[in-house]
Amino acid sequence: MRAGLFLAAITTASFLSPQSAPAQGGCVDQRFYFVPNGITHVDGNTRAGQPCQIGFGLAGTDIEALRIVVRPSHGVVGASAKEANRRYIAYAPSTGFVGRDRFELHVQFTPVGGTSTTTRVKVEINVAP
Repeated sequence: MRAGLFLAAITTASFLSPQSAPAQGGCVDQRFYFVPNGITHVDGNTRAGQPCQIGFGLAGTDIEALRIVVRPSHGVVGASAKEANRRYIAYAPSTGFVGRDRFELHVQFTPVGGTSTTTRVKVEINVAP
């Protein structure tokens, strides 16, 4: 069952083009900014049974590497390959799950006009009925 959700999450990330995605993607309503050499907190939302995505590098930052370091407890998360300067992750909640889920990423990035640095991204997703 987890493999099916993972495939759905990755398929969603693969077929949504950058032009069709909102500012930061389907999970996140507001733009967020990386905390260089620190922890970036991101809050997201989706509905039960609905995968969603988050885009990184949509404002020009070069996402050099993105790695999932803590997997969600109540769903699956997958990362896309690099597309120009961007990367995407897709999250899909487990069947029937409603509540809060969380996962963590390690991101290496270069801001526009800056130098390469890293951040740990802690994502909390609220899964509504």
